[in-house]
Amino acid sequence: MPGHRSLARRGFTLIELLVVIAIIAVLISLLLPAVQSAREAARRAQCINNLKQLALAAHNYIDSNNVLPQGIQWQYDPNSTYYWTSGSFLVPLMQYTEQQPLFNAVNFNINMWNAPNTTISGAGISTLWCPSDGSISNLYVYPATSGAALDPVPLPMHYSSYGANAGEWFTVTDPQSNANGLIFLSSHIGIAEITDGTSNTFLMAERAHGKYTNGQNGTPNDQQGWNWWTSGNYGDTMFCTMWPINPFTKMPQMAYNDGVNTPAGTMDGSADGWVTAASSFHPGGANFAFADGSVKFIKESIQTWNPTLTNGMPIGVTRQTAAPYDFLIARGTTIGVYQALSTRNGGEVISADAY
Repeated sequence: MPGHRSLARRGFTLIELLVVIAIIAVLISLLLPAVQSAREAARRAQCINNLKQLALAAHNYIDSNNVLPQGIQWQYDPNSTYYWTSGSFLVPLMQYTEQQPLFNAVNFNINMWNAPNTTISGAGISTLWCPSDGSISNLYVYPATSGAALDPVPLPMHYSSYGANAGEWFTVTDPQSNANGLIFLSSHIGIAEITDGTSNTFLMAERAHGKYTNGQNGTPNDQQGWNWWTSGNYGDTMFCTMWPINPFTKMPQMAYNDGVNTPAGTMDGSADGWVTAASSFHPGGANFAFADGSVKFIKESIQTWNPTLTNGMPIGVTRQTAAPYDFLIARGTTIGVYQALSTRNGGEVISADAY
């Protein structure tokens, strides 16, 4: 037709298509870290909220009992006629964390590992799980033949991302004279005994369950062996500041033992430095609840004493070779800010900008 012109359609060249793809790839590479950062910020906020809820529960416990719950207690087992370690400090806190039915189901007259109490351990409690710790919500069931329970019954187990502050070290013998944290073996610490100030003393901290992949001295051992939420044993629901935050890339995985019968050992508890140190999956540090109920993110760069890489003992710290096997700090030894925050009555002066 007169005046009509046919317009040919022009497609993308290969170079143009590759340029577009490259631009999209760059945009995605810029976007993904931002998305991941936003998700981690949300997970970290949830973790902080968990610690706030547990700290509030601890204060409610103090209101009712005048002291914080014990970290470990020994309880009689009629089957073996022995006393065994029993429940953790988290078990009595359940009555203050909207878990009253679970608390009511516990028989406190018998050991946590006797048959009537074994199902309690299998209760999954999201308040005890840091969402950045991917494996923390896993359930593991020990078979009846494993011996995990005192009775020959299966033992289902859930885990906790949080542990109570036992102080600079773990002790089993003569705990009252040498234990300087808030929650430990046979502890009964009240607010008045925190003379360093509740705003300058740790109450709880994170412990990254998913980062622990090997047993003592590197022997194979799955994660299910540690962080049992109902267990008061060291390595389950307590931490100490003997070693730095997130020690996984800073020092070998050194075994804990009595430090006496095995001279290379550092302390009691049958756990090791990786599982008993505060740690997290949050970049650069971990969340800590203080005794006043506040929660702060403590950076790995906080001043801390340095352990030797032969036996894990910090420079200037030794242990008595006879009862009561106390840990001793040599005169002139520099106490790190990190360690000072874990003691309840050390008398250290800590600047607000030191952590």
